[in-house]
Amino acid sequence: MYTKTVKKNTTSLNFFDSISPLDGRYFLKLHNLKDYFSEFSLVKHRILIEITYLCLLSKQKIIRDFQKDEQDFLNNLFINFDKKEFEKIKKIEEKINHDVKAVEYYLQKKLIKTSLKDIISFIHFGLTSEDINNLSYSLILSHFKKEILEKRLDRLINQIFLLAKEWKNEVILARTHGQIALPTTIGKELINYYHRLKKQFQKIKNFQFEGKFNGAVGNFNALDFAYSDKNWLKISEEFVRSFGLQPNLYTTQILFYDNYLEFFQIIQLINLILIDFSVNIWQMIMLEIFEQRKKEEEVGSSTMPQKVNPINFEQAEGSLGVANSMFNFFIQKLSHSRLQRDLSDSIIRRIFGESLGFTILGWQSLENGLKKIFPNKSFLKEELNNNYQVLTEAVQIVLRLKNNIKAYDKVKELSRGKKMTKDEYLALLNKLGLKDNKKLKDLTPEKYLGLVKKLVEKS
Repeated sequence: MYTKTVKKNTTSLNFFDSISPLDGRYFLKLHNLKDYFSEFSLVKHRILIEITYLCLLSKQKIIRDFQKDEQDFLNNLFINFDKKEFEKIKKIEEKINHDVKAVEYYLQKKLIKTSLKDIISFIHFGLTSEDINNLSYSLILSHFKKEILEKRLDRLINQIFLLAKEWKNEVILARTHGQIALPTTIGKELINYYHRLKKQFQKIKNFQFEGKFNGAVGNFNALDFAYSDKNWLKISEEFVRSFGLQPNLYTTQILFYDNYLEFFQIIQLINLILIDFSVNIWQMIMLEIFEQRKKEEEVGSSTMPQKVNPINFEQAEGSLGVANSMFNFFIQKLSHSRLQRDLSDSIIRRIFGESLGFTILGWQSLENGLKKIFPNKSFLKEELNNNYQVLTEAVQIVLRLKNNIKAYDKVKELSRGKKMTKDEYLALLNKLGLKDNKKLKDLTPEKYLGLVKKLVEKS
């Protein structure tokens, strides 16, 4: 669909006819995902499973031992698999209309003129396509999780953490119900997200994908019929574990998708947290709490030259929303299957990469957006000085400590819905008979922070 050439760290593309923006507009940002979620990657993993299965049969003395050169030959079928070999499999698939069987026939052709021709009948012996497919998808997802997802998420979480530490003393006015409430700091608001994300990151790190290897309807029918003296339950478990996956013996023809759906639900929650984060940063830019660094060559509007738009946070919100809508569909659709098998899941599995691609795109957008923002210190100072009414909580607390049962109502009567400067705040103290209370007189919005600094430092 597009051509790619790489020379001196530059990449040129022809993606004018791409359908998905992941393969077009955002290809340069996500091109490494093709190593996991392309059709080429899926077929290559199928070859790995089939070859490893032949080695298992040899180890179990079902077929003969392999000579070193024979073992090397089999290994190289996977290692050296390239676009040319991929096209051979696709030509077979065009004729027979079965993608996994095409891999089997391809391997037969590879072995027919070698010393391994005597074991050709044992390629895919006693298996169903789903024995190959589920292990391939689980391996792809497992590698993607470890090599891309975890690293990208860890980097974003660490970026938020470092900014929280850097801005731990930047006082802002918190808003509840959209209205000015009490003082907080930028650092404290960011550290909240750090802790939320850290919990989910640990779940991602600990997550293990499952695999099944048990025949056409999950009962080892053909394998037990052929070799009833073999402990196929144990063999199956050990085979699945050899790929770093958790064995699941209790399946139909398919590995139930519960395991994948749990994984997607963790990512979905992470994305929801980050959508909340994106929207709140966007609002803080709108409220002028944050400024954005300008890139001289960038254009913010096609007609309004002054604009510097928070595009990264908007793109993150959109990308993560698309990803989560796909996860929702996966959960609704893949949580059930007709009897022992139906094929409606086949096309859905092929778009796992798109949902994860939009996820990574959203995370990248947040990283880039966070590099552009910084506190608008002059605005924050002015806003704090013009909103001394945020100290009225402390005022009514002092009155309560004096056993004044009307404390709240008295302060409410004099302050509700009003903005106060420092002088107006001091006048309020005078009306309430608190003009000599040094603690309240010396209090400012910058000082009324509770344990906010300790909370950030504790992280």
